[in-house]
Amino acid sequence: MHDYERYYDDLHAGGRRASGHTAAAAQVMLAALAWLGTAGCTSISSDAPAGAQAYAIMPSIQPQTDRYLIGTADTVTVMVFREPELSVTDRIVDQGGNLNLPLVGDIDVRGKTAGQLSDEIRLRLARYVIDPKVSVGIVSASQNIAVEGSVNQPGVYPVPGRSSLIQAMALARSPTPVAALDQVFVFRTIDGREQAARFDLRRIRAGHDPDPVILPGDKIVVGISNLKELWLEYLSIPVFNIFRTF
Repeated sequence: MHDYERYYDDLHAGGRRASGHTAAAAQVMLAALAWLGTAGCTSISSDAPAGAQAYAIMPSIQPQTDRYLIGTADTVTVMVFREPELSVTDRIVDQGGNLNLPLVGDIDVRGKTAGQLSDEIRLRLARYVIDPKVSVGIVSASQNIAVEGSVNQPGVYPVPGRSSLIQAMALARSPTPVAALDQVFVFRTIDGREQAARFDLRRIRAGHDPDPVILPGDKIVVGISNLKELWLEYLSIPVFNIFRTF
């Protein structure tokens, strides 16, 4: 028997002490609770891919990819050993994802790690410098994700390149008690189109499903269980709002 069914039995047994108006109102509320018990949780989009289809769109995080990827507005330092005129400090990546460097000119740095960018700059400088030694450092990152819905601290958070859904939940101080953990949606722009995928946070936490990659620019929305929310609100109603004392 569900909690709302037990509560309905208790209310029915004490119906003689309840006024007609308040008892009717209580029965309407309990009927709504019963309906929610069969309807389940709200969903943002029942059409969003889930399970294997969700991971096909947004893969699980892998150790070899869990590194910072440079993006627009990041501040980067490029040092060329014994070539100070070719080195730059605190250079900001422009909105097109380019970094302008001496001799090299504009270079597209988006989506590259510091090591990958070092290798590319070294190859380009090799046309002008014998055996150049290049190191790239990330001075500051400016990439963010948004976490909304049924979390304790929704907001926009900076992320170090790739992160994971579990890490994103930690940034937002975890889901609330009324969160629908099987209704966690990740929205991402892929090839100019916004796509969504639905994940089950319970299975991810238990290790049954992999932890999906979260990229800068992603938006995460945690669904809410109507039954849990309405039940908690109902329990908070003062007794005198339902029962009439004698």
